[in-house]
Amino acid sequence: MSLTPEDLHGAWALDEWYVENEDGSRSAPFGRDARGAIMYTTDGYISATIGSAERFLPADNPDEAQKAEAYSSYFNYVGTWTIDGDSVTHTIEHALDPNLVGAAMTRAVEHKGASMAFTGMMADGKTKNVIIWKRR
Repeated sequence: MSLTPEDLHGAWALDEWYVENEDGSRSAPFGRDARGAIMYTTDGYISATIGSAERFLPADNPDEAQKAEAYSSYFNYVGTWTIDGDSVTHTIEHALDPNLVGAAMTRAVEHKGASMAFTGMMADGKTKNVIIWKRR
């Protein structure tokens, strides 16, 4: 059965995010306790945010090194979404990382009731990115 818009609509909380290497080993980019949310609107918009639970909090006037450390522990973007079969494509309009603007990210989605898993290969073609969300 194919993915439907109703499968995605609403707000979801991050359950787990890991990267799986060719040898089967896994690592958690923002740690095992990363936090995040993804929201799909009925009119085709998406907002996604993930941050480290141990995120560095800089002083009121952070220097460049502190800004870089805060930047490296947080990820977000907004844009539009479309479904094709069992995959969803996010077309990014705004992002913390300006290099993502204009990109289209397609992920296979395994939807199981109150949870869904996104999977897709990383740019190296060898490493799999897996993000699991639970309905809020």
